[in-house]
Amino acid sequence: MATQIGSFTSGEARTRVLAAYDRAMAFWPEPRDEQDVETAFGVTRVYGYGAEGDGIPVVLLHGQSAGPTEWAPHVAALADGRRRVFAVDRVGEPGYSTQTAPVRTPDDMAAWLEEVLAGLGLERVHLVGHSYGGWVALNHAVRAPGRIASVAVYDPPRALASLKAGFVFGAIASFVGPEGFRYRWFTELIGPTGVPAEEAEAQTRFSLEAMRGFRIRLLPPQPMSDEELTGITVPALVLLGGESRVHDARRAEERARHLMPGAHVEVVPGAGHGIPVKVFNERVPEFVREAEDKQGAGA
Repeated sequence: MATQIGSFTSGEARTRVLAAYDRAMAFWPEPRDEQDVETAFGVTRVYGYGAEGDGIPVVLLHGQSAGPTEWAPHVAALADGRRRVFAVDRVGEPGYSTQTAPVRTPDDMAAWLEEVLAGLGLERVHLVGHSYGGWVALNHAVRAPGRIASVAVYDPPRALASLKAGFVFGAIASFVGPEGFRYRWFTELIGPTGVPAEEAEAQTRFSLEAMRGFRIRLLPPQPMSDEELTGITVPALVLLGGESRVHDARRAEERARHLMPGAHVEVVPGAGHGIPVKVFNERVPEFVREAEDKQGAGA
């Protein structure tokens, strides 16, 4: 059904949102490349960075209304001089991908991502996801783990703990309230990240334009059952914002530690829902290297 396909609210909105997208993408390191991958759910734009090396590629899955633009402070650290990094522009979200079929279920989401990975010719990948993208990564580790060398997520909503009522009410109010309120709510949600001011402002402006100018029709992130979380057997890193306004970080930590005993779980003090650059750029590349070393040793 057409109502289940994400779309810009108007031609003018498309121009405005993509202009903000391009401004935020300008902060990506160069050289970067791009390609479009055909899937049953639409054409998916993917950005690449880094030279081919002996490391397994990293695939980045962005938060809702954040786009591949949000990975600008992280791609060089993740490439680490030895691997390719790919950032996927999810179908059904504001960007250069084009959705043609609805994504109704977690199985659909896994099928879409599996087609993207196959289309890129990637046999093994480290999945790294933020927010909604974190749920997408964990969902894939449950439903299609065959290509996954490891999974690392930051503050995945609903996967480990329910949404805070204050977050839900604030999100609704931000959509109907004035622009100033929306800006304040969003920046307080993201919290301190350490991203340089000009770059952070470009990302914020893109996300706000995206929320205003695009109708997202993807299924919401789904709660993950005990059985699903226990079934994640690939190496896993779970980072949680200690001051996250999205969910109870301590509850999420407790559940992850109990149900994913092989995972490394860490609550980042003072961090909100936005990715803290220094912590993320240290922990995730280190985790990826350790996962490869263990698998190379047959562990």
